[in-house]
Order: sequence, then structure tokens, then C-alpha cells
Amino acid sequence: MIPIPAVNIASLAQRHRARVLALAGEDGLMVATSAPNVVYCSGYRSMGYDTDPAQRMAAVFTGDEWILVGPMADLWAAQEAAGSGLRYFGYRTFFFDDAEARDTTDTRVVSFATYEEALAAAIAALAGARRALAIEGPPPAMLPAGLAVLPPEDTAALFRRARTIKDADEIALLRYATRETENALAAALAQARAGVSELDLAAEISAWMIRTGIRPGFIAVTSGPRAAFADAHAAPRRLAPGDLLRIDIGGSFQGYWSDTARSAVVGEPSAEIRGVDAAIVAGQRAALALVGPGARSDVLFRATVEAVRAAGLPHYRRHHVGHGLGLDSHEYPTLGPENPVTLEPGMVVNIEAPYYRPGWGGIMYEDTLVITEDGTDRLTRLDAGLVILPA
Repeated sequence: MIPIPAVNIASLAQRHRARVLALAGEDGLMVATSAPNVVYCSGYRSMGYDTDPAQRMAAVFTGDEWILVGPMADLWAAQEAAGSGLRYFGYRTFFFDDAEARDTTDTRVVSFATYEEALAAAIAALAGARRALAIEGPPPAMLPAGLAVLPPEDTAALFRRARTIKDADEIALLRYATRETENALAAALAQARAGVSELDLAAEISAWMIRTGIRPGFIAVTSGPRAAFADAHAAPRRLAPGDLLRIDIGGSFQGYWSDTARSAVVGEPSAEIRGVDAAIVAGQRAALALVGPGARSDVLFRATVEAVRAAGLPHYRRHHVGHGLGLDSHEYPTLGPENPVTLEPGMVVNIEAPYYRPGWGGIMYEDTLVITEDGTDRLTRLDAGLVILPA
């Protein structure tokens, strides 16, 4: 286990709001409504996002003030994350026995019947003389007079651009999440052998993550023919000699995601398995050698696929060879053949060139890197290449 980074999440969110406004125009009125962007701008991640698909929250902000809109049930947890000075416009009745703990005359906390009413009130409270509103999704029906709404695609682009470049605190959170997720994967590989089940290994991974403060997200532990199942849950199936084992896992720490993968084989691999693995490793290494500031995503994609083909899989196909990582496990940019993106310092990307063959199995390696001014800072440390497990 490694030390937990000392990051002031409320201060980080304040910098994020300033960054978004710098891109939008300092006199703008911004409203984040998607879960990752609310976390980005408020520092608060509601558990409701995990338990209620209909959970609705918003971070409404200008250069001077901000208001968090959310269920009244979230009030105390939100104040813990954002500070007691938080302005909170809540909705939906929830009963706390907090008569002595909270000043019920505090005008920073206001309750409304519905989310729509709370959001409209928050916008009105901060609109002032502003004439432009950037909001994710449809605005509430009642808006202050004269407030023009930016096209939603422009608002989405603002938040995407702001989140694409990570600062030192965000990279520290991503490094922690990645390292401990990789430690969880290594702990599972140390337990893996013939007779151990996929569920046993998934439990080891989940336990490690939880002990280190990471919320397990996806735990794909697949073996034998199931190793060809992309993004599949672990099953009771037990490992047998000759099986491939593909582990692709990720979780989040204070909202920031990890995503890493490694492969293994039970006992000595066959010549075919060795050949396929060599081709996939060649693609992974080609991508790692090319990624860096100034690299173009489409060039990176072609070089990776061509390296796999040249190394022994001539019909290899992929739709992308990597993606951004941050408050989403898959975020901008996508490293694919279309819509080329030039990589910049501060971006965090994952590199992958997996192989899936139904009825046979799959092999996958995935690495996380920070793009720096003069190269990359690789957050993952395990080498690509099959781990040989006891038969």
C-alpha cells in the first residue's frame, strides 16, 4: 500500500470552476449537471449516483459564487466535502434530527419541492446582470429575462476541454488509484493457480481496493474461453491447466478512475498462445514508444495496429488503442483512426491493444500514462507479457 495523497478536494474544485470560466469567459454563468462535471466543479460525489439512476444534481457557478443543487438527503455529506459555507439548494423532503446541529435560519441552505425548482432558483440567484448561460442539457422552464442559453454542444466542449488537462493534484489522485489498482491485480495474480475460481480472484481484487479507499468499478476476471468475453463479470469457473487468464479492472478514488489490465496462463503456454501474446505485446510496446506530447491519435492508432499485424496477427482489427482517463473511466480523447487529436502535456491516457477470440480466449495489457512536456510519466509499472501461473 502507498500513502494516500493529501489533496484538498474543495480547493481543487475551486480551481476547476475557475478553469471552466476562463475558457467560457469570466462573466459567464455555468451549470454542470452530469455526474463527472458536478464532481469536477463541486468536489462532492454523491452516493446517489451509484444507487439511483435518476439522481439529479447541479453545480451552478460564476467567478464569485457557486451553489450546489441536490437532494436534501445529501446536505451533510456535501457540506463535509465542500465546507460548511456551502450554499445548498436542496429538493425532496428528508428528515434529519438536526435542530441543534444546524441553524435552520441559515439562508445558505434552502429547500424546494423539486429539482427543477431548486435549479431555477439557483440560476436566478446568481444570474445578476449576466446575459449568457452555459448549461448541460435542457435549461429549466423558468429563466431570468434576457438570459441567453449557449448551444449544448458548446457547453459540452467547454467542460471537456477543461477536464482534458489535469493538474498536479489530479495526477496525484490518478497515480494513487492506478498504483493501488495495480497492486490489487498483482495480489490476485499471486493467488492464481489451477483450481482457483474467477470469483476468488475478483474477491481478492475487490478487498484490496476497498482496503485502500478505492471504490471498485469493473472487475473483469475471465479465464479459458471466457477470456474472450470483453467486460464480463467474474464467474464460478475454476482455472485449469492451459487456461488463459485476462484481468481488466478499474475503480475510482475520490472520483478519479484507474483502468489497467494484464494476462496470464496456467502452466506452460502453447506455441500458439506464445505467438499471439508476442504480437499483442509488440503492439503495446509500439504504442508506448510513440505516445507523448505532439503525438497524433490517428498515427498512434495505425502504428499500434500495424505492429500487431507485423508481429504475427495479420488480420488484427481494433476500433481504438486507448482513451483518456480521469473522472470517467473512458473520456476524451479516444485514440482511434478518426477525429485525430494531438496529445498535450497534462493529458492522461490509457494505452491498450487487446485481442479477443471467442472459443479460444483473450490477451490484454493496459497502461496509464501522463503526457509531460518532454515525454510521459508512466503510472502503471507491471510489464506486458504473460505471467506463468502454477498448474
